[in-house]
Amino acid sequence: KYRSVLKNTLEFDPEVLKRYVNFMNNPDERTAVDQFGKGDKYFGIATLMATLPGLPMFGHGQVEGLAEKYGMEYRRAYRDEHPDGHLVWRHEQELAPLLHRRHLFAGVDHFRLYDFVTPDGSVNDDVFAYSNRAGDERALVIYHNRWAETRGFVHASAAWAVKRGEARELRRTALHDGLGLEPGERWYSVFRDQVSGLEYLRANAEIAAHGLWVELGAYRRHVFVAFRHVEDGEGSYAHLAASLGARGVPSIEEALRRTFLPPRPAAFRDLAGPEMLRRRAAAAASEPGPDELAALLAEVEQQAIRLLAEVRQFAGGGDGDERRAAAEV
Repeated sequence: KYRSVLKNTLEFDPEVLKRYVNFMNNPDERTAVDQFGKGDKYFGIATLMATLPGLPMFGHGQVEGLAEKYGMEYRRAYRDEHPDGHLVWRHEQELAPLLHRRHLFAGVDHFRLYDFVTPDGSVNDDVFAYSNRAGDERALVIYHNRWAETRGFVHASAAWAVKRGEARELRRTALHDGLGLEPGERWYSVFRDQVSGLEYLRANAEIAAHGLWVELGAYRRHVFVAFRHVEDGEGSYAHLAASLGARGVPSIEEALRRTFLPPRPAAFRDLAGPEMLRRRAAAAASEPGPDELAALLAEVEQQAIRLLAEVRQFAGGGDGDERRAAAEV
């Protein structure tokens, strides 16, 4: 029903959204923790409150997790309640960063609400998906408001009204336009989930054609921020995107380096593995004779030559002399 309210408001006049006061409880209603608990459902709805246009308003005692309803006539609390430290910490970790970005979420000029389309072609109205922009900053919020699992695409937007004098025109767009993504086959988007901290990599052409594929558990959410464009000139991002699929990783750049680095080669294990380190440590402690030391150093030098040769081959050749470098080492 609330998605319907948002859609109807957008079709009437998006500017009205800026006059909304978004709250989860007030003095006339049950408290937020009484209605929504202290888990993912609460933080999912609080995320909507913090990232929709309008004014987010926290009720008295909401952050601390107090369950007593305080009417306007209350002079004092009637229950002996204490702040829930873990709940306060989750507010600081998960909601405070979003409230610090209110400049990104408060406006309506670039606010777009999207349908979440499941593989059978139906729209799941339990999923709230919307984007917003401010300058070069972009954000995409997705929240599943149901005790169930779902999957699907975020692609086509709901209609919004554009006034032309006395007339009103309804427009629709797709996700890649709503986020202002670079067009073209060689462009990819890297973005971070504010909730999990993971980074994601998706092809802009794929988002333009099909939208963004998302899988959501019960009351799960994503707040995708820190969008940046990367141009794939050598096919490395395409290779990484294919290997990751819809998964996120702590760092896309680190994943890119790991993807194109070979597994630990035998030459490296021979030179710096535990067995060789133990032998060298034992030799250093026992003060070996000249012949024994020369033999050990010669073995280390040959291992260094093999390792440097593999490094040079991996780097695409070049004029390096691995034998000279190994001798200097």
